[in-house]
Amino acid sequence: MSLPRFAKEWDGFKGHVAVKWDKIQEEDLIKIEGNFGNLVSLIVERYGEQKSVVEAKLHELYANYLETRERLAEEFSELRENVNERSHDIAENIRTRAGILQERAKEQMSRIREQNIDPAVQKSEEYIRVHPFSAVLGAFGVGMLIGGIIGLLSDHKD
Repeated sequence: MSLPRFAKEWDGFKGHVAVKWDKIQEEDLIKIEGNFGNLVSLIVERYGEQKSVVEAKLHELYANYLETRERLAEEFSELRENVNERSHDIAENIRTRAGILQERAKEQMSRIREQNIDPAVQKSEEYIRVHPFSAVLGAFGVGMLIGGIIGLLSDHKD
């Protein structure tokens, strides 16, 4: 009597066998390589139980293993879906908040421009219109001053 997919499930199932029949060593479980008949023979030899009893216990243990594995796979899948949904919700929330903060920053920059920069530019333009000669001479003087400083600094580096 064998079990479906037993050899394929062996790597996951052998830990359950080791817990139930603790006289079986890890090396023995590795040697079995998922062979149901060899496992039954080993348990019968170590524990002195009848073959039919061992097979029945293995069938029950294997059925519980598959049921638990399937349940865990479903729960993991549900968990993954839940995490995906929550991460999308969080990302959307972050995008919404970022958009709100961006709009607030634009409004604040606009207010700063209206309250500070625009009036200063307007006053400068008015001054230039009223005093064009003074504005040109002032700009020329500032240019000469900056040029002189740059010249002094470049002479110092040599």
